[in-house]
Amino acid sequence: MLILRKINNKIKVSKTMNYKMKGTIAQIGEKKTLDNGAVALDYTVTETSDNGYTTPYSFNMYNKAEYAEHVDNFISYNKVGDNVEVEFSIRGKEYNGKIYNSLSHWRCDKVEQAAPVVDDGSGLPF
Repeated sequence: MLILRKINNKIKVSKTMNYKMKGTIAQIGEKKTLDNGAVALDYTVTETSDNGYTTPYSFNMYNKAEYAEHVDNFISYNKVGDNVEVEFSIRGKEYNGKIYNSLSHWRCDKVEQAAPVVDDGSGLPF
């Protein structure tokens, strides 16, 4: 994705990378309404690797006042324990000489968990 910004009367082009991950919603925080009418929400998705290790990822949603219904829809349709695929970008900001990174959510879809394969011992593939 290309982002065009005007800085000091010059157009700056920057490229952002988008990422995807699958996991289980572990926590959904409180919806916060900011002074400017924007709405923010933090939630955590836990990814489990093939060897059983879990890694939690903390995502944040920030929507302007005119798009606040997106946060309400997220809360209505997603619950703790749901399997989801999250598309996000990594954002970094400098504050007081330190760099802070965040995972900025922009899409979340429910996914079906694969049914476990049961071996009946016959050796047949069907």
